[in-house]
Amino acid sequence: MFQLDEYDLPKQFSSPRNQLASYAQPWWDSFDSGTQPDPTALQQIPAYKATWELYCEYTGRNASSMGAVFFELKQAERNYYAAVRAQYPDQYRVPQTDYNGMVRDAFDFYTDGAKRSATGIVAGYVPEQHQRAIANRKGQRKRMRRAIEANKTHPAHVAITSRIGKQGTNSMAQDTVSMSLVRLMMEAGTQRTLDTMSNDVAELKARVAALEAQAAAQNQRNAVEDAGQDPRELARAMRADGDSLGAIAKATGRSRATVQSWCR
Repeated sequence: MFQLDEYDLPKQFSSPRNQLASYAQPWWDSFDSGTQPDPTALQQIPAYKATWELYCEYTGRNASSMGAVFFELKQAERNYYAAVRAQYPDQYRVPQTDYNGMVRDAFDFYTDGAKRSATGIVAGYVPEQHQRAIANRKGQRKRMRRAIEANKTHPAHVAITSRIGKQGTNSMAQDTVSMSLVRLMMEAGTQRTLDTMSNDVAELKARVAALEAQAAAQNQRNAVEDAGQDPRELARAMRADGDSLGAIAKATGRSRATVQSWCR
């Protein structure tokens, strides 16, 4: 079937852009590049709105497209929060760096073992008159997750993540700051206890192994003596036969240093 390429056709109609005022042509170009119109400009600048409507008419688009509606909704949302901030000018805003510091202080329980409270941690970053409100303010999960991620190199974060995974570590962020800090300190304390127990078990195993080796050496000494052998002579004879110092030490129940002194 024959296919017609529209780009092979001669231009029948010129773009309205060329008839626009010089200040409106950049607006047209921005629409043509896919940029959505500015909702504020649509409401406050008649020429801007007229350019947008002309562009939509020329391109067959709906001037109240979903994209424009979305941007209008976002602008309304920004206006709402601006009005809230204006209504409550004394509401304290906590910088993200302070959230990071609170999480770091909670994680420090893992390294120093010093007990602290969520209230005490908040008091280190927030003025006294705002501490209770900040500690109990809801909707802080996103900020606390950011703070946890900012402390990902902290030993507590590394240890906890190795045990419960990154998703589990992120789940410690709760809806309020106080709840998050309590959860973080609980996990840090649990991890500290587990690590302490693990170290104690490893130390106990090492001591048991040393005692077992000592008992085995003593048993071998007794066996040599019960056989009526002189351990020095046995060592020299084995060395003459080409046995290693380690083998001789095991056979006589002595240390390598002792065997080496005997075989010089």
